[in-house]
Amino acid sequence: MVHHHKANRQVEGDPDSDHGRGMPRRPNETELERRTEEDRRDVGLPADAPKSPTAQYEEAEAEVDRQADTGEVQSGSAPRKDRNPFPPTHYDG
Repeated sequence: MVHHHKANRQVEGDPDSDHGRGMPRRPNETELERRTEEDRRDVGLPADAPKSPTAQYEEAEAEVDRQADTGEVQSGSAPRKDRNPFPPTHYDG
């Protein structure tokens, strides 16, 4: 019986980028984006990648600023005890 042995690097993969024992320490971002677009196309979704977390945060921050500027939400530095405990409502009453 002949015993063949592979080097550890061949079995485990490159610890910095390949899969070995679990997720790699540094995933290949380009490959992840390509696979995500391919998967989205396969299930019938637009291949455009979703917005980055930074872009989502900036949009949300811009919306809050817009609401504060128009008075839809309270802003300022008044202590909590001096503020109305309920948000403003748009109901007539």
